[in-house]
Amino acid sequence: MLAMKIYSYMIDHDFGLAPNPFGKYCTIAVCKPTIRKSKNLNINDWIIGTGSKSLEKSSGFSCVRKLIFAMKVSEIIDLNSYWHDPRFEYKKPIMNGTLTTMFGDNFYYLDENANWVQEDCAHRNIDGIYNDEHIRKDTGGKNALISELFYYFGRNAPQIPENLVDVCRTTQGVKFVKPDELASRFLEWLQNSFQPGIQGFPINWSMYNK
Repeated sequence: MLAMKIYSYMIDHDFGLAPNPFGKYCTIAVCKPTIRKSKNLNINDWIIGTGSKSLEKSSGFSCVRKLIFAMKVSEIIDLNSYWHDPRFEYKKPIMNGTLTTMFGDNFYYLDENANWVQEDCAHRNIDGIYNDEHIRKDTGGKNALISELFYYFGRNAPQIPENLVDVCRTTQGVKFVKPDELASRFLEWLQNSFQPGIQGFPINWSMYNK
């Protein structure tokens, strides 16, 4: 029986923000609050994201039942600690920079009154004003998930083999991949077929190339 778990969900948008795969670490620090705050999530668990109809609609890219990313959780830290940790300084957004820096995911910290500050980022309103709904959802997730072993495919997402497609979530929310034998076969396929790291650009970046 596996000592770890696989959390699976569908990705609606892929901008390199959640997950943010750039640099040494793949991170999920915004969106997906249910996973980030889960007391059942442990070090060495895996998180995978697969394509969805919503992602197809927003990008024009065929991605249902394709693997967008997979990451093995190596560390779980609270969002305020994530902001102050020098390892993740490079993930703080630079909105007039490259697409990679524009979609940095490290933009929340607590002020002296223990209120959340949302730095200029992709989750602010278009006019640059705080987005209260994103603040509520993002900080409600409490933690940033860190991975040093990850596979990010983006627009080069591979089709998941037919005998493994049950790893895919087919509705909103999160799926625990069961049985353990299926999870084992999925990870065997992943690790035997691909090299870790970034294999392609985020799918929704295509909108910036038009």
